[in-house]
Parts: sequence; C-alpha cells; structure tokens
Amino acid sequence: MEKGCIQLYYGDGKGKTTAAMGQIVRCVGHGFKVLVYQFLKEPTSGEVDIIRNLPNVDYIENEGQIPFLFNMTPEQKEFFTETFRKKFKQVQDRYYSGEYDLVVLDEVIDAYNLGTLPKEDLLEMMDKRPEHTELVITGHQYGMNMDELFERADYVTKFVKEKHPFDLGLPCRVGIEE
Repeated sequence: MEKGCIQLYYGDGKGKTTAAMGQIVRCVGHGFKVLVYQFLKEPTSGEVDIIRNLPNVDYIENEGQIPFLFNMTPEQKEFFTETFRKKFKQVQDRYYSGEYDLVVLDEVIDAYNLGTLPKEDLLEMMDKRPEHTELVITGHQYGMNMDELFERADYVTKFVKEKHPFDLGLPCRVGIEE
C-alpha cells in the first residue's frame, strides 16, 4: 500500500465489525498482509474462523468467555484489563514492525473509552502509524468525548441505531450479531 490512512467506525448501530471484516477481505484479495485483534470479543464470533484462515492474516485471539464490560464484576474487569493490555502489547510490537498493510483493532474504542487500555497507547499508535499501514479502529462511543480520535482519523463513519431487536429483549443471534 502506498499511503495508509486511519479509518474510524463508531456508534451504536450494527455494522462496524462487518465493515472492518469487509476491509480485511478486500485487502487480502489484493495480497496485502493484515493483523487483526478484537477487543472484548470471544474467539467464537462467526467471522473469526474465516478471517483467521485467510492467507496473509495474523489474528491475535482472546481466550475464553468475555462478559459484556458493563456486566463485569470488579474482579473480572481487573482480570480482563490485564489480559487486554497484554494482547495490546503484542499488537503494538507487530504494528510498529511495519510489516502489515492493514491493522484492524475491533472494539478498541470501547477499551479506550472504558479504561481497559491506556488511552495514550492508542493515540500514539495513531500518531506513529507506519506510513504504508492502514489502521481501522471500531467501537461504541458511550457518550464519551472522542475528539482526540476524530482529529487523528482520516475517515470517520458513524453507525447510528434507529431500531434494533436488542431493544425488544432479543439476545445476540449466532450468524447475525455474533
């Protein structure tokens, strides 16, 4: 890739991860090398097996069940904060190597806004992005100020929920939301 940019997909609407996965498929179709890490997501999500098995994709995997962050006990939040920070360190080491054309950090905005990773680490990644690397970050806003992310991004796309089955009490559905 000649010149990479930063893409930010955020909001409470469905489609952020789906858009990021589509970007992965497009890049792989052109022979690009991709790194993917999904914060706050279990390795059982439907896209994981496909993405992990694509050529030129390195997928950093979480282990075990991950409850919704807002449902975690203080002990769980401490455990997952430590876990996500370790995984993020792996991502950073690979990212700064410059070997990837695309790096996708799915749900990193949630981790950023909810304090499960140091905010300055994500901002530094955005500021010191290898020139040829495209960086895609996704997540919810949770009413928090994201000006620092917006300033650094080249693309900002907001996904707005107008209606969703979750509002009627339906859980996430296999193959659709997970």
